[in-house]
Order: sequence, then C-alpha cells, then structure tokens
Amino acid sequence: MISPTRALEIRLGALQAASFVSHGVYLPFFPLWLQSKALSPTLIGVVVALPIMVRIIATAPLLSLADRSFGVRRLLLASHLGQMLCFPLLMLSDHSVTIIALVALVALGQVAVIPGNDLVSTNAVQRYPGLNYGRIRGSGSVSFFITNILAGYLVGALGPDVVILALALIPALGIAATLAVVPDEVPEPSSRDQRRERGSPPRLPKVLWLLLIAGAVTQGSHGALNAFASIHWRSFGFSDSIIGYFWAAGVIAEIMVFLFLGRAVGRGSGVGLIVIGSAAAVVRFSAMSFQPGLAMTFVLQTMHSLSFAATHIGTMAALTALAPMQARGRAQGVYGSLAALAMAISTIGSGMIYEQAGPLVFAAMAPLGAAGFVLMLVVIRMLKGQPQSAGSGG
Repeated sequence: MISPTRALEIRLGALQAASFVSHGVYLPFFPLWLQSKALSPTLIGVVVALPIMVRIIATAPLLSLADRSFGVRRLLLASHLGQMLCFPLLMLSDHSVTIIALVALVALGQVAVIPGNDLVSTNAVQRYPGLNYGRIRGSGSVSFFITNILAGYLVGALGPDVVILALALIPALGIAATLAVVPDEVPEPSSRDQRRERGSPPRLPKVLWLLLIAGAVTQGSHGALNAFASIHWRSFGFSDSIIGYFWAAGVIAEIMVFLFLGRAVGRGSGVGLIVIGSAAAVVRFSAMSFQPGLAMTFVLQTMHSLSFAATHIGTMAALTALAPMQARGRAQGVYGSLAALAMAISTIGSGMIYEQAGPLVFAAMAPLGAAGFVLMLVVIRMLKGQPQSAGSGG
C-alpha cells in the first residue's frame, strides 16, 4: 500500500509533469515553427530570447502574488489560461512584429508556472521532510522526455504548425493538475506581520554572489543549444524524429542525476557539482562546434546531466547552505534573474553568431562555462579561508 508521503510525492510529480509537457514541445520545436515563418536566424534568436527577458522583469512581481491574497493556486490557473488564449493567435500571425508581441504575451503566461510549481513542491518538502524533491522534479523531466519523442514524430508527419496547436491545448493539463493538487490557501496575515517586524533581510554573502553568478553563466551557456540546435541538426541531415531523440537523450541523463542527487539539496554546499557542471559545459559546447556525427551527438547530449542538471542541483544546494535564513527567497530571486539575464544575452548573441559562423556558435558558448569554472575556483578558495561561511546560512 502506498504511504501518504509517497502518494503526496506522486501528486506533486504529476503537477510538475503536466507543465513540462508544454516545455517538451516548445523548447525543441518552437524555433522550427519560427523558421517556417521565414524569420531570419537573428530574429529567431531575439524571439527565443524574449521569454527569457520577460522572466528577468516579471518573475519576481508575479511570484509575489503567491505571498498575498491572490495565492499560488490562482496564479498557476491564470498562467495556464493565459497560454490557452494567446497561443491560438499565433496560428493567425505571419508578420514578425505581431509574432514578437504575441510571444511576449505568451511568456507572461509561462513565466510563473515552473517557479510556481517549485514553490508548491518545496513548501510541501518543508512540511513533510520525507518527500524527495529530486523525484518530484524528475517527474517533470520524464514528461519532457516523452513529449520530445512524440512531438518529433508529430512535426515530421504534420509539419511545424502542429507545434502551435499542441501548445494551445496542453495548458489544459496544467489547469487540471493545479485544481487537483494545489491547495486553495494563502499565507496567513500573521506571517506577513512577522516578516515586517524582522526588518530588512540580511545581505547575501559575497561568496554566495560569486557562486550564483557562476551558476547563472554556466546555465547561460545553453543559449545557442536552445535556439539553434534543432535547426542545425536538421540542416546537417537529421530527421525531426532523430532530433526528438537527441533532446530526449539529454533529458534521460538529466533524470538520472535528479534521481540520484536530488537529496543533495539541504545536505551540502553543492560547490563540487557546479564545478563539474561548468567544466562539462566547456567540453560539451566546444565539441558541438566540430559537427559531430550521430553517435557523438548523442554522447554530447547526455552531458546535459552535468552542464545543466548538476549545475542546477549544486546551485539549489548552495542557496540552502549559504544564504541567510531570512534571505533565502531573495537569494532564489537573485539567481533566477541572473540566470535569465545570462540566457537572454547568450541567446540573442547566438542568433547573430549563427547567421555569420554557423556551428561555431556552440564554441562561442564555451567561454561562459569557463567563466563559471574560474569563479567556482575563487569560491572554493574563499570557503576554505572562511570555514564557517557554509554554516552561517543554516
């Protein structure tokens, strides 16, 4: 018989899975739809980066609604509904300016979903320590993996327009999961009053700032991958279904890391994981620029488990270990903004580079991983010189 804790973990996993179905279609195949509309590589880079720029600006204000009477449940429902209303309008659009405007509106609907689900999940983990965040978040990755494959076949059979149709229908899953899983509750007024009495939150340690920047620039190194990998692989002769498998290979490896290292959050500083992730980004994107064949491309995609997943888990662990108790929410917000900013810059830049240099755009991402690696060496030295720093954050 399934225990209550395990049953809750399954329900929270379903919430994550419902939302990642949309990402499984959007991330690999939305650039192909943009290409079908005759947008230039530079403009594709701008459009793909636009939701990232919206995240920089809108994530904190929108997520603050979850702390007020609006509540996280209503926030998630409004976000999914906004996507259902805006995506169909893209099917009627051919002008680049109209597409850009609609993508901005869609991004407002997307921006709160993943962090909102994480807020629900981490609140549950705090309330029930037996829950494993890695398994919960891994459910989203499994959903992403399955969708990659199915969407690849759909695009190959029906063409790029099926991408928009799917994205218009998928948010219904998120609405259903939110209604079933997320409680209709808001923070009690006493909690807000207590936060006011504590005054201004403490400053984030300098070592944490360096670590967050290192994690952000390492994640930013994925900008060219997200914007142009599918387009580049297709130009190299790979079918849409194979492209789906490429993306799925990275997600399978990512899932393994979440399953085996998901409990690292709260049990260490995560520094070593970020060092490994940043070094992997340098190797991965340098090798991609040499136009590797089928087998090597699969190998490089499995390195997503390091360049993305290890970096993500390490950064979450570091936030828990190094951020002061009264400033953890702010630290999470700072990291989200830094990561979105790094991703936006790298994605826009990748459009310009790809138009001029093709596959060398991936090599242009390697210095971001190298910057993260160097910053982490500084972090390690600072932590050795201040052995109590990790404990100060709880």
